[in-house]
Amino acid sequence: MVSTAVALRPLHIGMVGGGTVGGGVYEILMGRLGGSSDASGAPPPQVSQGLSRKCIITKVCVRDLGKPRSFHIDDTTTSMVTDVNSILDDSSIDMVVEVMGGTGLARTVVLEALKKGKSVVTANKALIAEHLDEIHSAVLETKGKAQFGYEAAVCGGIPIIQTLQTCYTGDVIHEVMGICNGTTNYMLGKMEKGEDYDAVLKEAQDLGFAEVDPTADVEGHDVRAKIAIIAKLAFGKTLQDVESIPCRGITQVSVVDFEYAKLLGCTIKLVGTAERLSQYGEHDGPLSVYVAPKMVPLSHLLASARGSGNAVAIDSANMGVCSYTGPGAGRYPTANSVVADVCRIASGICVGDPFAMSSDLEVDNDYSSPFYIRVPFQDSLGIIRKMGELAENHGVSIHSILQTPIEDRQAADFVVTTEECKLSQIEALCEDIDKQDFARSNALYMPLLIEL
Repeated sequence: MVSTAVALRPLHIGMVGGGTVGGGVYEILMGRLGGSSDASGAPPPQVSQGLSRKCIITKVCVRDLGKPRSFHIDDTTTSMVTDVNSILDDSSIDMVVEVMGGTGLARTVVLEALKKGKSVVTANKALIAEHLDEIHSAVLETKGKAQFGYEAAVCGGIPIIQTLQTCYTGDVIHEVMGICNGTTNYMLGKMEKGEDYDAVLKEAQDLGFAEVDPTADVEGHDVRAKIAIIAKLAFGKTLQDVESIPCRGITQVSVVDFEYAKLLGCTIKLVGTAERLSQYGEHDGPLSVYVAPKMVPLSHLLASARGSGNAVAIDSANMGVCSYTGPGAGRYPTANSVVADVCRIASGICVGDPFAMSSDLEVDNDYSSPFYIRVPFQDSLGIIRKMGELAENHGVSIHSILQTPIEDRQAADFVVTTEECKLSQIEALCEDIDKQDFARSNALYMPLLIEL
């Protein structure tokens, strides 16, 4: 009888952040899952099969109590506060849900909560990527008293964290590629239809997909944090300096690139990649992690991610290539992943060690690939001959040269596709191309996800 009473005691949650995702979490936990329906510790009958313990958000910490909220607070159950310590120091609170974002105060909240034996669920990819080992140590120091869930940190509503934690235990992962940012995927989809970058960015901002300062999305920093987390789960390697990961966003991509992509039977996606390079045999070399727009064949599963959707492709020894697709952002998809972690912890089925795999793999981000290079030029004699000389100087073999009909000889573009070569070779080649008299702006390069 005593153990049953303990099992049914409601799990009390303090939530830090009351924005879009926080509102979704509150609505699901307190509404659909019956957190505010009655005082008993048992969940409502319609969800009792998947949740053995009721979860109640007893406090929500926000910056401004007077700010209008997009969700209704049940003030008979939940208190609104402005001081995070009123949650951290409250011994009745079992779990902290961090949905405030940022890496300053959020880091303090997460580490202090764990130190006090409170489980933590977060959607904060930047925080995890930058402080992964510190958070991991804090979880282990609780000796099982507190758990750490972060499903919502990567790919919104796609359960990719749980999949990597539990479904590849007996497998060996060779490569993970992910479209992990809904904003840029939406923008690239619009550009594929002929819309200009600036117009598409404004549209994404008007729709709430992109922030007023879109840098984290369009420069690839958001994907960089997510692929760093994926690399830890898939390969066991903590990337201590996330900013050292090669990262190119979509700001240089133009409608012209989609015209050439069509000629190549491809589309363009911003892709985060973590892969074992081949040294002596297949996938036996160092780990390479990078973010870049890629030319993706229309037949490839990553090409199917449309709108703000996300997609992840995992290539492994046992299963070959498996794909996972779904909504990558938004109020309810992200909140759903937060709630899934809350329920797993409440039911005692959360993974004990959130970053169980560890390795001392060498990291080599000078990856090899066929490349696409677009050269903006002013027309003159000898350009193709000079391109051949420059490519030869850098040990790059040209596979093909493409050019759509020239409409303005002072503002034209041509494209070179290369055989497989190293990123460093392409960077050096493009640096030399940019110095040529015929170059009217910097050359754009991106990996080709096809075998030439």
